[in-house]
Amino acid sequence: MPMRVGAPATRQEAAQGSCAGFEVHSPLAFATLRTGGGAPLAVEERSDLDPRGEVVATWQPRPGNPFHGRLLTDGAGFAFWASDAGWYVIEPRQPSITVTAGVDPLRRELRLFGIPAAVCAFEMGDLPIHASAVDVAGQGLLLAGPSMYGKTTLAAAFAAAGHRLLAEDTVRCTLDPIPSIYPGPAVVRLRADVARLLEVPGTTAAATPLEEARTPLVFDAGLRGSGAAVPLRAILFLRMQADAPVLEGLPTTEAARDLFALAFRLPSDASRAACFTRVVDLVSRVETLDLRRPMTVASLPDVVALVERHLAAQT
Repeated sequence: MPMRVGAPATRQEAAQGSCAGFEVHSPLAFATLRTGGGAPLAVEERSDLDPRGEVVATWQPRPGNPFHGRLLTDGAGFAFWASDAGWYVIEPRQPSITVTAGVDPLRRELRLFGIPAAVCAFEMGDLPIHASAVDVAGQGLLLAGPSMYGKTTLAAAFAAAGHRLLAEDTVRCTLDPIPSIYPGPAVVRLRADVARLLEVPGTTAAATPLEEARTPLVFDAGLRGSGAAVPLRAILFLRMQADAPVLEGLPTTEAARDLFALAFRLPSDASRAACFTRVVDLVSRVETLDLRRPMTVASLPDVVALVERHLAAQT
């Protein structure tokens, strides 16, 4: 079938809550939304989704994560297929997303606020980034780095220390009027070995682990906070080293290069140009830092304390 699947869920559907800058309107139940509003996003489900279009991006399995997917377009809308959650038909100009019926609800919800929501956010002029983010005393911190660099684990450590988790996989950044982060799903997905060693108070483990053998810890409603944008204070680029953690400034040119590699865009000249412009704008307006630290659970309190001291000294 073509991308368009008929009328989207009506905006008269009850607002379920806020996530990634969207106010979700849907007859479906959601488990990780926050309070507040945002741009209306209609979400409905159908059992007969079978979109057709040109494949413009693919995601391949990685060690420890068998997920794979592909993004299609017909020139107007998009469709994203996830190996563990089925189809998402995306109409970013409305915006609306139609999801596959009969899929595990939590898995489907978390995938929805990954690539499908990123497509909508990018079309709206914002910058989705493969990163984690936390709120430290009202200041947003972006934790950036390639896969397997401990972004999620470090974000969970900040949450364990009493700070609010904003996002643990995909972060929507907005530049207007000031650089800010929209909180994503109120969940953190930890590898089983990390979950055994790192306690995150105020969370409940989901009954069924996700496909990639991670344990989803859903934050209690009272700890989620609002979905309103949080001012972005700094971008921390995660690096590995065996010695004690070190935090040092990173030149804007290097920060732009590294952040562009993590930023969402479509494989077109116009999309790449827009992404680059937004990345340069972002790193020119916020502090960019290298965070070098051991990749061990035992070192996490020292890493969190180092960042806390830096922020306190700059206040």
